[in-house]
Amino acid sequence: MTRPVRVLNLFELSAEHNARLRAVSSRLEVVQVDDSLLDNLNEPEAEVVFASSPPPAHGTPRLRWLQVSSAGIDHMAKSTIWSRDVTVTNARGVYSVAMAEYVMSAVLSVSQRMDDRRALQTARHWPAYGEFSLRAVRGRTMVVVGYGTVGRETARLAKAFGMRVVAVKAHPGKPEDESFRQPGTGDPDGTLPERIVGFEGLSDALQEADYLVVTVPLTPNTDGLITRQLLEQVRPTTWLINVSRGKVIDESALIECLRQGRMAGASLDVFAAEPLPSDSELWALPNVSVTPHVAGGGAEGASVLTDLCCENLRRYLAGERLLNVVRPELGY
Repeated sequence: MTRPVRVLNLFELSAEHNARLRAVSSRLEVVQVDDSLLDNLNEPEAEVVFASSPPPAHGTPRLRWLQVSSAGIDHMAKSTIWSRDVTVTNARGVYSVAMAEYVMSAVLSVSQRMDDRRALQTARHWPAYGEFSLRAVRGRTMVVVGYGTVGRETARLAKAFGMRVVAVKAHPGKPEDESFRQPGTGDPDGTLPERIVGFEGLSDALQEADYLVVTVPLTPNTDGLITRQLLEQVRPTTWLINVSRGKVIDESALIECLRQGRMAGASLDVFAAEPLPSDSELWALPNVSVTPHVAGGGAEGASVLTDLCCENLRRYLAGERLLNVVRPELGY
């Protein structure tokens, strides 16, 4: 008789979503566990764990596969999970649609001058002809730093608006992406950008950017990637949008550039310290939009995460390669 596979699900999924997990195979024993119990798990028969972080080794000696709920794994850098014989998969592609929509909402908010329009309405002022004009995005250049699932879906939307896209990625010679993605989204073949360059080409690319979009994961190679020197090279009309991690950018240098008007503005969802300290200058800068790390979206994400988990459960039982396998030496 084929042995059962015990799966501990610590994700906050609905009964419907858990039912979808169990429906993958009768071999699965899917057990819902509260995430607050992660650090004290004592499940010697657990073979698969779905959780935000690794479970303790002594409580899960038979663990073979860990699926985490985040795309980034920087919070696991010092975990002992990497020394165990455990396959780790992340949630690349789960939040890409929501994050790309966030980016485009920031682009359109700038081009359509939403704040200025609201100010006109509040003042009940009807400007004279030619006094107030908008800025089209068609023909503008978006430089996407980090061409993973988020960057690719952002590029797809930007291209639909007629924008030029230049992508920057660690390994430009490998344009394809085999990560999980929702059907019809992204750019799996890497054909949408006008060109794809490596990090060594970042300086030249930044000088073309009307919109600089940062989607790269935080790794030892990207920590502080956007330096003061690079920020000083962007044009004064450039808008920066960061949905990756705050530490990718030299935040103090960014604040200085924004304060001095050396770039047009920034839409920031992530910061070097989160929650963003109440005394941070970013809160009050008039050319900055601050949001509390919400670009990944809301409840819809649980359904997409379930899609990924179901497909990976099927692959696991069939002995196939899982989607989104993490390579710890790369940090993603």
